[in-house]
Amino acid sequence: MKVAVLANLKEDAPVSLEDPPGRWDDLDDLVTVEAILDSLQRLGHNARYFPATLDSIDELVRFSPDLCFNSSEGHYGDSREAQMPAILDILRIPYTCAGVLGMSLAHNKAMAKRLFKAANIPTANFFVVENDTRIPNHNLRYPLFVKPAVEGSSIGINESARVNNEDELVRQINWVRSQVDSLILVEEYIKGREFTIGILGDEVLPIVEIVSPTGFYSASQKEDLNSEVYRVCPAELTPQQTTEFQSIAMHAMQVLELKDVCRMDMRMDETGNPYVLEVNPIPLMYPDPLQASLVYAADAAGYSYTDIVKKIIDSAAKRWNLIID
Repeated sequence: MKVAVLANLKEDAPVSLEDPPGRWDDLDDLVTVEAILDSLQRLGHNARYFPATLDSIDELVRFSPDLCFNSSEGHYGDSREAQMPAILDILRIPYTCAGVLGMSLAHNKAMAKRLFKAANIPTANFFVVENDTRIPNHNLRYPLFVKPAVEGSSIGINESARVNNEDELVRQINWVRSQVDSLILVEEYIKGREFTIGILGDEVLPIVEIVSPTGFYSASQKEDLNSEVYRVCPAELTPQQTTEFQSIAMHAMQVLELKDVCRMDMRMDETGNPYVLEVNPIPLMYPDPLQASLVYAADAAGYSYTDIVKKIIDSAAKRWNLIID
């Protein structure tokens, strides 16, 4: 097949002096795109990279791909992860990963949590702070956790994200607002263990546990290769707990209309109850298991990087009724 790889690279980000630290952390590194291209070529596909911007559309149409491998995060707007799927829908070009609806729902953490509540998927109680930063009346129990509602890669999360009283809550909301222009999600902090669960096609991968000295994963820890955060895979869970977590992850993926691949962040409280924190519809595919949880989990399952790419392509091809040659 002819496969176009669509991504937004860190090196091509529209950097501004007004950007807060970490503004473009969720964009891909060139090495990731090169690894995806290499895997596609190993699988016998005619693969080519296109920057996921409007400037690439004419050239993409001339290439006339059978399928697009979509890794585009976009640059601006709360719907930025849904922008390229919308363009591809208009062009009637098949693509991997979720469509416009799934990308929009997953990117907006508050909307995703509302759907989880409606579908009886366990998630922490929460409220949203609008642009005026006024805190609504609430009955949530401290400690609370404060984060942007429409960001990824732990952007807008620092070591003070867990707050213990109203003064800390106000201070943290103001700090997040100074970093990103976003709705702010405030939820009850689930004290306990943290996990991330990758899904390839219809297969749930081994569960990864993330162990952090602060009890949560901040942006600085994610970027610091020498931080004390470490991962364990497969996580030390009972067979019953593993099955429960994997079942919840698959249910959450279906509720949000996600396709082909995703990664679910979850926690387990001190009494063993599971909670979904958020979902990434385009998980990091940096070709190093020590940096990318999806790749780490796939490696634990015995899959190579090329196997990951193949499973995503196979899942998308089945959905779009494409014949792989």
